[in-house]
Amino acid sequence: MRTETSHTYIPTDKYFSYRIMWSGDAFDKAQTSPPWVGAAGPHSVMPFGSVLSIPGINTWVFRKFKGGTASVLTRVPLLRYLCLWGTIDVAGKSITAALKQGYCVGVVCDGIAGIFKGTRKHEAFYLKSRKSLAKFCIRNGCPFVPAYSVGNSQAFCSWFDSFGVLEYMSRKTQASVFLYWGRFLLPIPFRTNVTLLFGEPIAVEKNEYPTQEEIDMVHQKMLDAFQSLFDTHKHALGWSDVELKII
Repeated sequence: MRTETSHTYIPTDKYFSYRIMWSGDAFDKAQTSPPWVGAAGPHSVMPFGSVLSIPGINTWVFRKFKGGTASVLTRVPLLRYLCLWGTIDVAGKSITAALKQGYCVGVVCDGIAGIFKGTRKHEAFYLKSRKSLAKFCIRNGCPFVPAYSVGNSQAFCSWFDSFGVLEYMSRKTQASVFLYWGRFLLPIPFRTNVTLLFGEPIAVEKNEYPTQEEIDMVHQKMLDAFQSLFDTHKHALGWSDVELKII
């Protein structure tokens, strides 16, 4: 582990040069906070940064941590073995049960829809209209930790139609329907640096029956936290010219 100004880097994987990066006392707060929900993104073609965060957070942040995945993955050959990696169903009941057991849980906020918003040239995070996580945090009174995987969008190239047909099919079937390729035009990811930007827990007051105003307020805090997290760290990562668009 090495420290550079206020940023801490933890290498955990050589192929992706994966690391977790935070500033200030975010690390200490994440350790002492009640079980939290890691609000993560972007999904991109595959959410490598979020998947690698499961062993990364368990090992280096020293919190019991599970990743939330769509139930459809349990029926997909090879991908279903992610359950052995430390994942649970992303359904609210499963996440609530894990939090009560003392686990922190990570959720990829933009989901399958996020695949169709960003590219290798444009860093985009599909979150403005997705308020279910804010509602969940309020109803359970659990803090959320903003987390963003810089470099995740560079792992693959992708193609999908501009009319939204493949996106519609993907969201309806809860399965990704589009074309993608990586090294040697194969489904092998490009070698890239993936850095998980790790924010501090943001407390949420519990209310089992939140108003839309309360949901909107927490959701806006989430949006602001992601934008601030990206803008704070992008210069240290050599991404100074990249703008994150939250759409």
